[in-house]
Amino acid sequence: MDESERTIDVEFTSDEYDRLVEVADDPAAIVRSATMARVNLAEAIAYTEAGEFAGPEGFAKLANQDMPSWPYGALAGLETVAIDEGESRWAMHIGPEHANPMGTVHGGVLCDLGDAAMGTAYMSTVEPDESFTTVDLAANFLRPVRTGRIEAVGRVVHRGRTIGLVECDITNEEGELVSRLSSTCLTLRE
Repeated sequence: MDESERTIDVEFTSDEYDRLVEVADDPAAIVRSATMARVNLAEAIAYTEAGEFAGPEGFAKLANQDMPSWPYGALAGLETVAIDEGESRWAMHIGPEHANPMGTVHGGVLCDLGDAAMGTAYMSTVEPDESFTTVDLAANFLRPVRTGRIEAVGRVVHRGRTIGLVECDITNEEGELVSRLSSTCLTLRE
């Protein structure tokens, strides 16, 4: 059987089907998209459970687009742009699914994106026998976002033996500052 002939029959109750066709111009496309999102998440979970992201070398794999994402990154739609020594860039597309009840991006979404950028920036500075944990995270929300691509740049400001300070700026497509975050990280040793 060639690839174009592969199909799966999916059954819906009449209520489920009515809900699907009410919101989807192309019901088959929305079912396929939802299925592949779940497959990406399952791959990310399996990859993580196998320990593939452990340590600095594992975190470096996040920048490789050929590797599975990490589970929450796959679920939330976070995209790794680049990870360098002490700096990390992440992005995501904001849509109506990220809105708070007032219609702007939920602050927690910005915190998730910023935390990913700050965490990977800090992780890029740890030794092979070290890891870290976040002690605190502070966020200032400066401009509302409803849709579009946003980018977060996390930078290690201070890296002591035990405590580090990381900051992150999140900007919109126009390059305007949307949010500024900071985080204290605690270096852990075996």
